[in-house]
Amino acid sequence: MEDFEFIEHTADFGIRVYGKTLPELFVNSAQALFSIILDYKPQAEIQKTIELEEENLEDLFVDWMNELISQFFADKFLPAQYSVSIESKPELNILKADITGEGFNPYERKINKEIKAATYHNLKVEKTKEGYAAEVIFDV
Repeated sequence: MEDFEFIEHTADFGIRVYGKTLPELFVNSAQALFSIILDYKPQAEIQKTIELEEENLEDLFVDWMNELISQFFADKFLPAQYSVSIESKPELNILKADITGEGFNPYERKINKEIKAATYHNLKVEKTKEGYAAEVIFDV
């Protein structure tokens, strides 16, 4: 099973992501996101922790994508490795991620595609026979 694939969309850009577990789905989605943005394998020099809480998996997924986009464009942080855990309670999903990466200088590396945000348009996060799958469209 592939980790992700690109989705054709009229004006924006989308991905379909797969994972055997929810944490793997979220890691693969992050890797897919940054494969769109640039062609560069960063070093694991800086560690950051992200904690997010949402009532449902769709909101948690969009928050995760948008937090990573914000970390990249606002904080100039390019993730390299991810350790993600997700705890699902009846009315709350909690994501904790330890991420290592490096500072990013846009004057030293070319950005292939600038992504503004993950959207709710055609958003899907679902359980499958193989594990989990998600589809998301990015505003570019």
